[in-house]
Amino acid sequence: MGKNTYLVNIYLKIHHKKTLTMDELAYLAEYDPECFMKTCQNVVYNIPETKPIMEVPAIRDSFDDAKPKQAPEPSERQNIEKILENLKRLERNDFPVSDVDTDRVKNLLGNLYMELLFPHNDEEAFMDMTGIESGSFFDKKA
Repeated sequence: MGKNTYLVNIYLKIHHKKTLTMDELAYLAEYDPECFMKTCQNVVYNIPETKPIMEVPAIRDSFDDAKPKQAPEPSERQNIEKILENLKRLERNDFPVSDVDTDRVKNLLGNLYMELLFPHNDEEAFMDMTGIESGSFFDKKA
């Protein structure tokens, strides 16, 4: 239940437009890696300046000239770790792309992640507390 509670807390933080921490982004990446990678692609679509941060293969290609072309592709987990490291560097102002607002990127990443993880039609509330004995709709989704 603690795992779902932390996810709910992150959801509420996103809902109330609070900035996510790197630990919370790392948790989201671990909770559903595939959803996190899709979200990163959506962030690049919405904020094209984030492409060097979010697209790890593009960064890796710049170093491919010195390496043989038969190098294995990095795993999804390695890609996620690299993206999170890039976000940490951006937060410390240690990343070559300086015209990107870190909080905007993290907020958009959180919002898009939750939209992918819990798609809804605006007719049903995620936190429908009626009928508590059967659990909320959010608990059923989580």
